[in-house]
Amino acid sequence: MSAPPAQVSASATLEQALAAMAGTGLRHLVAVDEAGRCAGILSDRAVVAAWASDPGSLSRRRVASLLDSTAAAVDADAHVVDAARHMCAGHVDAVAVVDRRGCAIGVITGSDLVNLLTR
Repeated sequence: MSAPPAQVSASATLEQALAAMAGTGLRHLVAVDEAGRCAGILSDRAVVAAWASDPGSLSRRRVASLLDSTAAAVDADAHVVDAARHMCAGHVDAVAVVDRRGCAIGVITGSDLVNLLTR
């Protein structure tokens, strides 16, 4: 798990989110609502797909428009296998790890799972 997670407001533009990804070198950002709770995970793939469908939209389109209706998140006390199952079921390559308030405390990616298996 990567902690603390890199975050972006769900109301930020995709252009702002892409700049945050470039600045951190990360492929996933936790999108947060106004209260700082996890609203979902924004992946670089989703941003690229949005750009490919409408290259001029990155400065207008909001992060929230790319988030699934169910946040890709697991509780802090979840087991690694629970995170992997959630990722498989949701067809996503990252999940946020959230505390009791729904605030992200970390991110687990497919790369994290592969690294764990190779130890």
